[in-house]
Amino acid sequence: MGGMDALLRRAAWLALPKLNQRRDISSWLARWFPKAPAKPVVALKTPIKVELVAGKTYRWCVCGRSKKQPFCDGSHFFQRTGLSPLKFKAQETRMVVLCTCKATQKPPFCDGTHKSERVQKAEVGSPL
Repeated sequence: MGGMDALLRRAAWLALPKLNQRRDISSWLARWFPKAPAKPVVALKTPIKVELVAGKTYRWCVCGRSKKQPFCDGSHFFQRTGLSPLKFKAQETRMVVLCTCKATQKPPFCDGTHKSERVQKAEVGSPL
């Protein structure tokens, strides 16, 4: 009987972590991948002129939190924004103006939205 008791205790102990493991994984996922993404923040109130090289792939910062504007440095992930960078490939080598206010209607390119009163009144680092 002692052997059966030990076997049951061991089986119960082994099953317990598995039950908690699901809850732990779902809470971990919720922390790192929120259901509702954060709003982008104004990185700067003026666009940045850059030269894009034909055939090169770029990742434009969508969240506004990157320290390497206008490109992504991974801040969206570590700050758990739920946002992802906009990946694009340059078709030709040319100078372009990329948005840093994150309010453009033509991402990643600037469309002049940064000149609006709404963007100019916003604090850098705050959502619109």
